Amino acid sequence: MDQRPTKREIDKRLKEAKQALREGKGAYANAAKISGELTALNVFDATRLWELILRLMEEITLDDYEGAHPPQKSREPAIADCELWAFAWNSSLLKKRMYLKFAVYEGIFYYVSLHKSKFLEEGTYEMSEMHE
Repeated sequence: MDQRPTKREIDKRLKEAKQALREGKGAYANAAKISGELTALNVFDATRLWELILRLMEEITLDDYEGAHPPQKSREPAIADCELWAFAWNSSLLKKRMYLKFAVYEGIFYYVSLHKSKFLEEGTYEMSEMHE
């Protein structure tokens, strides 16, 4: 028996997420938790954020999936029990390894987390992260 998620399932979620963003259907899973991430990315305008996430998602491939098998379930009230989709990839746009976690629920893209990845490559910590 194959372990979830399958490549087909990952592809479907990525397509659903991009479609929601193209339609302007973006929301925060927990707005209070993301202000530090947005500041670190120099994003101070929500309209720019959704555009940025969509551009970053164009860089993500199926092999960049870094989430659990099966996907974790959210504990955030807005998306309770929704599956979380996590990806880490080398972003050519931001010139760093990035990490994105989101959910798609009822056609809406829910931002959970977007930040510089703590891992350079699979299983390798960045030295500065080891001392925090």
